[in-house]
Amino acid sequence: MFRIRNLNFKPILALRLGLGLVLVYAGIGMFANPESWVGYVPAWLGEIIAPETFLAVHGVFELILGVLIITGFFLPLASLLLFLDMGSILLFYGVDDVTFRDFGLMMSALALFLMTAKKD
Repeated sequence: MFRIRNLNFKPILALRLGLGLVLVYAGIGMFANPESWVGYVPAWLGEIIAPETFLAVHGVFELILGVLIITGFFLPLASLLLFLDMGSILLFYGVDDVTFRDFGLMMSALALFLMTAKKD
């Protein structure tokens, strides 16, 4: 544990804030500027559901996950869902110039899940 002027700052808090704020930012961005995000919706998915509708649903999902991760509520479940969300983005969108970011977020979510999941 790292001490900052008599404050206990645990690494898990840094991980939660980092992941949670990324999700809140992305979720808000999907509402505030959907045209910037539409290009990330795979073409085949756009044939099933309108890209704007998908972005609205996904934006709400990411906002909820971000708030849960930041606040620590349902942390194992939220981090597992984030791991699966990032994995599905990698699987269904494919590899591009920002794949490293999605992979890093996915593995950070897995680490958070492993740190918070109850051991039997």
